Amino acid sequence: MLLPKRITTLLVKNANPLFSFAHKLFPNRLENYALLKILNALAREYLYSGELDFMQDKIAKVTITDLDLSWFFTLSNHENVKNKRLILLDSESAKADVMFSGGLNAMVLMASQKVDPDTLFFKRQLNITGDTELGLEIKNLIDQFDISLLQKPVRQVLDIWSESLLEVQNA
Repeated sequence: MLLPKRITTLLVKNANPLFSFAHKLFPNRLENYALLKILNALAREYLYSGELDFMQDKIAKVTITDLDLSWFFTLSNHENVKNKRLILLDSESAKADVMFSGGLNAMVLMASQKVDPDTLFFKRQLNITGDTELGLEIKNLIDQFDISLLQKPVRQVLDIWSESLLEVQNA
């Protein structure tokens, strides 16, 4: 079931405080589970085909700067292709090879594929530091994700949110 546009618009307008509140309210385990479920669904094809093998023994850190949220991702060590997946690492023990950072709005524009990550990078809304070759591989893979695999309400929110952000930028 799709969310009514009025509710979605309200969620978009209040995204930063809502996400900040949700992060404090929900256990990290639940937040991480939801994030990994979405990422592994989007990456499934690339995991099975071996196109994500470049992440083996590599760690990518993603930070949403205005929410002070960070996650450390790597590829699981499973030999069986069907068991390969992206996993999160404990931030205290992880040392990132590449770091992506940007505000929530930049991450939404990138996730919705309405704005190319290169554009966000050149507008200084997305920062990539560390192993830039690894960062480019990850960025190029994100560009190829089939966001139609996301649940309809998630796609709807992403679409309305990104369209709203683009309207504000182009006004």
